[in-house]
Amino acid sequence: MNRKNQNIKIAVGGVFILAKSFTQGKTSGKKGNDNEEPEKNFRKGNEFSEAVQGSSQGSEAFFESIVRGSEGCLWMTIEELMTRDPVTVNEDTPTEEVFSVFAKNPYHTLPVVNKKGELAGVIDLDIILEVLLLCLMPRERHTPLTARRSLGENAKEIMITHPVTISLKSTLKDASDLMMKHRFDQICVSEAGKLVGILSKRDLVEEICRRRKKEGKKEDAGL
Repeated sequence: MNRKNQNIKIAVGGVFILAKSFTQGKTSGKKGNDNEEPEKNFRKGNEFSEAVQGSSQGSEAFFESIVRGSEGCLWMTIEELMTRDPVTVNEDTPTEEVFSVFAKNPYHTLPVVNKKGELAGVIDLDIILEVLLLCLMPRERHTPLTARRSLGENAKEIMITHPVTISLKSTLKDASDLMMKHRFDQICVSEAGKLVGILSKRDLVEEICRRRKKEGKKEDAGL
C-alpha cells in the first residue's frame, strides 16, 4: 500500500500555514482510472485551501474590529478614565482594619498615604494572603520580609514601599504597557507625589468594549 504526502502552503497576510494532506493510493488488485485518485485529492486540497482562507479572512475582520475599538482610546489620558478619590488607608491604620477593607470591597490594591496625603505605599491581595496564611506557606518561602509582615501591626509595616506609579497626563497605552509588564491589576496615579486616582485593568477593558460597541453600531448604520 502506497502513501503519498502532499504539503500545502497557504499565504494569508504574510503568514504561511503549512498543512499536510495524506492520501492513500489504490491497491493493485482493484481496477480503475489511475488519474482519478490524484484528481480527487487535488480537489480536496483546493477545498481545504479555500476553507482556511475563509477562516483567516474572518479572523482578520475580527482583529480589525478590535483595533478600531481600541485605537481611539489608547491615546486618551489617564485623567479621563481613572477613578478619583480612591479608598485609601493611612500608614498607622491597624492591620485588622486593613483586612476588613479588603474583605468588604472588591479591591486588588489599596493605596497607603502618609499624613501629608502623599502616596507612601500599596497593599495588594498577595500581601494579605501572605500575612493571613503564613503558616500554610512552604518553609522555603519564609523570608525575613514575610516574617516581619506577619508581625506587622499597621499598614506601614506590611505595605510595599516605593510603588510604581503613573502620571496624570500619561495615556491609556502607557498604563496598559506598564500593567502588562509588571502584571499589575491596578496602578496608582500620582501628581507631585500625591495620590490623585487609581486605574484598573477592568477600567481599560470596559472602555475598549464600549468603543468597539459604538464602532459596531456605526458600521451597521453605514456611517
